Amino acid sequence: MSAPFTTNLFGKEIMDRTAIFSGEERLEIGRRWGPGPIACVIGCNPSTADAKKDDPTSLWWNDWFQLFGFGGYRAVNLYPFCTSSPAECRKRADWHLTDDWYARDQMIMTNLPHVAQVAKEADQVFVCWGNIAWDDMWIEHVVEEIQGGVEPWPDLWCWGKTKSGAPTHPMARGKHRIPRDQKPILWRAAS
Repeated sequence: MSAPFTTNLFGKEIMDRTAIFSGEERLEIGRRWGPGPIACVIGCNPSTADAKKDDPTSLWWNDWFQLFGFGGYRAVNLYPFCTSSPAECRKRADWHLTDDWYARDQMIMTNLPHVAQVAKEADQVFVCWGNIAWDDMWIEHVVEEIQGGVEPWPDLWCWGKTKSGAPTHPMARGKHRIPRDQKPILWRAAS
């Protein structure tokens, strides 16, 4: 993300929007609107947001991070596969069942190191994959990459927890929907 920030005719800072893709897989979207700390957000898998448009989740993040004084965020995912269908994401992520070696390489060799790097570069890391992230071993592997190895070892924050202890997604439905002014909750401290 670049600085200084672009301003409009009235001197108001304009949001910088970025996206990083590897082939058709989205590794990251970024939003930067001004000075302040930069967050990392880790979700399950990317939907439709990119460098030109937001989706409901990125709009929620835009509002929340601005409200809490952040200058922007970088969003990455456990899985880089762009789809709004958890079933399609799961099919791609279960590469060992389908012999989809390209999906394996995208997950392990391209996405995983990128997620760890973005998390370690952030001022604060938020997780929000909800119950749709099904593979606890993969989640633990990703968390180990972030909270292990070379310093820093960031704490992982969330906006709420599901009954199973997973970090709640901002677009959870019904009574589980997260209010825009929800204070962050520590999900897992780096020990």
